[in-house]
Amino acid sequence: MGSLIPDGFKTKKSFDIGNSFSKQYLEAHYSVKGRAGVPVIIIKGFKNMSSEQLKNLSKTIKRKIGVGGSIKNSELFFQGDNRKKIISILESQGHVVKRVGG
Repeated sequence: MGSLIPDGFKTKKSFDIGNSFSKQYLEAHYSVKGRAGVPVIIIKGFKNMSSEQLKNLSKTIKRKIGVGGSIKNSELFFQGDNRKKIISILESQGHVVKRVGG
């Protein structure tokens, strides 16, 4: 039997953000202000990162945790109270993360 994958098939590029930028000193904020009591985690403190790098980082974290989120003013917003998971993902990539609030 032959392979089910056609000859010349190319896979999509995977995003590896492990060493694509320098170590960051970040803050993980817990906030429910103005959101009808729904918790949001805000990651602040990114310096010298392009919007594309922030987008890839956010995409990776959202995919690993299974939540929604957005980027505004070089800050990452994630829905729900998953701060421990988000901090562990960022620290595994070599960043220093400080918990702030809540």
